[in-house]
Amino acid sequence: MGAVAAIRTSMAGAGMTDDGIVEGRTLLLDVLAAPCKIGAPPDTDDARAQRAATGELDQWDEPNFTRHGAALRRRFPDVNAYVFKDLAPSTGTAAVQGVATFLARLDALENGTDPGRAGTKQSDKKAVAFLATRSLDKAERKRLQGLVDVALGPTSPLPEQAELPETARRREALVKLRAWFDEWSTTARAVIKKRRNLIRLGLASRKVRQRKPTAAPPKPGKPTATPSQPISPGEETHETDIEQPGSQTNARAPWYRVADRSAHRGLPHRC
Repeated sequence: MGAVAAIRTSMAGAGMTDDGIVEGRTLLLDVLAAPCKIGAPPDTDDARAQRAATGELDQWDEPNFTRHGAALRRRFPDVNAYVFKDLAPSTGTAAVQGVATFLARLDALENGTDPGRAGTKQSDKKAVAFLATRSLDKAERKRLQGLVDVALGPTSPLPEQAELPETARRREALVKLRAWFDEWSTTARAVIKKRRNLIRLGLASRKVRQRKPTAAPPKPGKPTATPSQPISPGEETHETDIEQPGSQTNARAPWYRVADRSAHRGLPHRC
């Protein structure tokens, strides 16, 4: 408003004094210069424990699935196919579920509780005992199961957070600034008629001109012959009147008729 005299004059006529401009500037600077104080993000102890357990299992599954699978594939291929069926390293919650499936299958092999493997109980127990020699003993499996339980377990809700005084004060300043803007932007739209001035105030936008679609060029194709126009009764063309050697029309017409037509039109006779 201060940069364009015509805008300032129109707004002054509508009641905007210097005090009104200073008031808007003060409200704006109060909002911009007083950022809201941000404290620590709200969280709970069990939520942090759940994220930590998920991250640890996410890091565990890929290297250990690889090395334990290689060991079983060489010595117990049947157990390897059972343990790692549709099982692969993953990330996030999927990694937690993968480790949980891996541990559950090892427990079934050790305890012989899978009815589909009733005839291989001895071999299955040997395979689980062999993995214990590769740092996957009962203590390690119990530790991993504890991480799975934490990662898939419930967490307590957040307690109600009291609003910070700074947040309430900034909201009040925003409400005041909005009220000032609504009053004077409505007034400006009513008293300023030139669109370019409204654009300078940020109360209008430039119209985007849409380009007219250009006609698509014709597609290349085979040239087509232009159909000949039919000859009306009693009308003959010059080519019909003049005899051409080898012409089909003149070959059928007697020579004296061609000569008569040539004489009638002032053309030399040809025999």
